[in-house]
Amino acid sequence: MKRKFLPYAMLSLLIPLFLATGCKSGGQRAPGTIDDAETGEIVERIETIKQVYHLCPSPAEMLSMIDVADLSFDGELLNPAENADKYLDTKSRTLALGVYITDMAYAALFGRHEETLDYLGVMRSISEQVRVTGAINDELIQKAKDNVEYLDSLFNISNEAFINMLFFCERNNRPNTIILLSAGAFIESLYLAVNLADDYDNAGYLLQHLAEQKYSIDNLMVFAGSLREEDENIASVIDDMKPIKEIYDGIELGGGAITIRTQDEANGGKPKKLVIGGGESSPTALSREDFNKLKEETNRLRTKLIHP
Repeated sequence: MKRKFLPYAMLSLLIPLFLATGCKSGGQRAPGTIDDAETGEIVERIETIKQVYHLCPSPAEMLSMIDVADLSFDGELLNPAENADKYLDTKSRTLALGVYITDMAYAALFGRHEETLDYLGVMRSISEQVRVTGAINDELIQKAKDNVEYLDSLFNISNEAFINMLFFCERNNRPNTIILLSAGAFIESLYLAVNLADDYDNAGYLLQHLAEQKYSIDNLMVFAGSLREEDENIASVIDDMKPIKEIYDGIELGGGAITIRTQDEANGGKPKKLVIGGGESSPTALSREDFNKLKEETNRLRTKLIHP
């Protein structure tokens, strides 16, 4: 039987993030922080999805791979919050929302309190502009403010904002919005990964996970293709992503399973970070030439996306 593709491609981006929230970070908790029961409820909401849909590598996974590659936070790579006013139409705003979703998750992953709150506010403003109403409300923002000292709570909140947008679009039959959100998030995740990798010789384990994004872009492009004829914005995004898709079409992947583990910080007192990765049996299938082409095309498309 033919495998059922994600009816909303964003699910493939969400599942690894929600798997991550199921484990404690090791940081301290205080009254008012998100408790294990609430985390369990969020994870439970995703369990039914996992039972129906195939879990494939995702841009969210690449963000977690930053720890494995021993890379640090680089705020210069992120789309500045003040750029939000530049996006004046539905397409650019929805793509930008996907970008800011990824930037917020990246900031939360490193416990960057101020940046996380800034991006949460930007996401609220843009989500209202594109009529994804209620996904980010006063309660969620206050929860973030009350938990800025706790890495696991910040990351959990970023996941909650993410899934609220997804389920709003699902309930209101907005697959076009999901595609644009997915495309923006995928491009930004890829952009962060190829630029944090710096160069081929120093990319190490991250190269394998860059290669594994072949699955993500395949699913995204198939789903987007089903709506190409009825939405010129979707058609435009497909055309923009074709050069990246062609690079991935030439990549051959090996076997290997996805694994999830915690990584202890060397310096005492810091929270543990979660690492979501592929099995060691999967060989790196991204050549130096492919990496350089992928970096060039990703940077080009990301520049076009954030400067429409």
